[in-house]
Amino acid sequence: MALRIGAGVAAFGLAALLLPGPADSAHAGLALLANALACWRFGVTLLPGREPLITRYSRFDEGVIVQECRGYSRGLTVLWTGVLAGFAAACAAALAGAWPIDTVLATETLAGGALFLGEHVVRSLRFPHHGLATPLRTLRAVYLAHMDHHAA
Repeated sequence: MALRIGAGVAAFGLAALLLPGPADSAHAGLALLANALACWRFGVTLLPGREPLITRYSRFDEGVIVQECRGYSRGLTVLWTGVLAGFAAACAAALAGAWPIDTVLATETLAGGALFLGEHVVRSLRFPHHGLATPLRTLRAVYLAHMDHHAA
């Protein structure tokens, strides 16, 4: 089911790229596709029996007690899924002419960046015994999780 949804979203995004029109349409189509696929990647891990994506990343973060932050990391995965779905919807609206894609992309960059950086502050305050949460530490954990996945 999730694979069919992902394939449908990908097909919709690719179809948007084929629409005649200015370069803004291509930008909106690409942004729609990227956000929808990222949303799907996060969201599919929330299905029953699956490990939420950010919980998986937490297992590769040195010093983190995964069991202790399982609810937090699941909630964060839900939040990012929703945010990415919202960004995809905004790109679709831009594609339909509701507002300029440049405005959508600037807003996405600022809001996404603020959420990513702000979450590190929240995590550091909520789990001080795990050490300071930094973007570099997070990116390292994501990298290690992906390397482990591809090695298996």
